Amino acid sequence: MRPLVSKLVAAAALASAAVLPAGVVKAEYPTKPIEWIIMWSAGGGADTATRIFTKYFEKELGQTVVVRNVTGASGTVGYLTAKAARPDGYTVVSALSDLPKYKPLGTKGIEVDDFDIIGSFAVESPILVARADSDIHSLEDFIEKAKANPGEVTVGVSNIGGVHHQPVVLLEEAAGIDAPVIAHDGSPQMNAALLGGHVDIISSWVKQSLSNVQAGDMNYIAYFGAERLEAFPDVPTAKELGYDIVWEHSYGLGAPKGIPEEAKEKLLAAMKKVWANPDFAADMRKVGLTLHTRGPEYYDELKATEKAMDHVVELMNQ
Repeated sequence: MRPLVSKLVAAAALASAAVLPAGVVKAEYPTKPIEWIIMWSAGGGADTATRIFTKYFEKELGQTVVVRNVTGASGTVGYLTAKAARPDGYTVVSALSDLPKYKPLGTKGIEVDDFDIIGSFAVESPILVARADSDIHSLEDFIEKAKANPGEVTVGVSNIGGVHHQPVVLLEEAAGIDAPVIAHDGSPQMNAALLGGHVDIISSWVKQSLSNVQAGDMNYIAYFGAERLEAFPDVPTAKELGYDIVWEHSYGLGAPKGIPEEAKEKLLAAMKKVWANPDFAADMRKVGLTLHTRGPEYYDELKATEKAMDHVVELMNQ
């Protein structure tokens, strides 16, 4: 009878394994490398922040994280690629605070609720940059020039409706100016346009313009953060100059909707360990980033931004 009993036990085990729901993560997750999709180009703000984070994150997770830049169509290609991936915990995506822009802008198929939001890890604000040899040395110079030349003084941004564009729209409203924006496919192109005299200023990130500033070719003229940057204490915020604009851009982690709870828990647990690492915080500060430690509540922040974007979109459409 023992052989028969053994066969029955083995058959029962196979049957129970066969009916496990699809997508269930085994206890040893992750058992293979995880792909992390970034929707912006290499060297940009999202890429820089994500690669710094993943250097620490994969150590805490105990598994390799492979970063993949999937660019195009103002970030939509990357988000759609991630959305379409199997929700098994082995494909994740940069959940940025530009994710809420797509629904208000009328982009089909992309909104905050299409993803499981795990948490966030960093935040930064756009900074206005001028060519060092131009006649714009401050935010006041820019506004005066724009008022004297309506529709002629231009601002370079990474993409229409994106995080660099959004505070510029609010600044135009607050200052009563008309300064056309010109979109570029990433920070390197914006820098080239500014240095080549094709735009008057750009709305960029600290890190993406830092080498040009250090070389004496560019100057920071105003920052859209809540406080002055620790690394650049002489650069005023737009708010202290009389424009009530604080625009922050956060970087976080998301996944295709419906990943297993076990995967969510392990991804968040690894993220929390990275938050507590002082070396990670130091690396963030070097490129103008600060910690943004939100867990699942990061979803609520993104949904609030999605609602706030309605006003920005109205201004863009005027």
